[in-house]
Amino acid sequence: MKITQENVEKILNDLVLSKSNEDVKNIFIKYNISRKDKNKYPDINFNISAEEISKLIKDSKITSDYKINTLLSNNDDLTTLEKLFYSMLWKQGDLIKIHNIISGICGEKTNSIVFNQFGKHLANKNEPIIDQHVLRAYVFYKDKTIIKEIKEEHKKKYSEDYILWIKNNFSSIELNIIDELLFIIGKEIKKIK
Repeated sequence: MKITQENVEKILNDLVLSKSNEDVKNIFIKYNISRKDKNKYPDINFNISAEEISKLIKDSKITSDYKINTLLSNNDDLTTLEKLFYSMLWKQGDLIKIHNIISGICGEKTNSIVFNQFGKHLANKNEPIIDQHVLRAYVFYKDKTIIKEIKEEHKKKYSEDYILWIKNNFSSIELNIIDELLFIIGKEIKKIK
């Protein structure tokens, strides 16, 4: 499907009228929208609780200020999977970012809106995920404005409204389906000239 401003308006209007998972799934079919690659973005069906975080602190895997304990790099007692995940975070320079996710899991706010909200989602699947693409789709829905690059000012201006919009309008629909649609539409909006 070729995404145009007119198509996006229709898709988002259909989304707002949706009352069920099937309604949203039918939007993908109606507009011939390809679904996300489930190998790259499988659904996350587990939760992480504050109690689990407390156990990680007790076990010295993370620090009391929610950072990964860098001493783990010397720990051969980690599982192979833990070593792989640590190595990936290290390679990407992302060891520090985990603080914002863990803060969200524990219900604490940080300045990193996207990662903090992702932590809230990991703790409670009724919390939506925020990223640049869903915010771009939301800004288009709300203001009919195409924003190619989501900046910190956009995150601050629209994130809380977006969360309320999702919670108030889509309580009977699985958020992962809505997130998938808005993620795809937000990526496509960026391409509109």
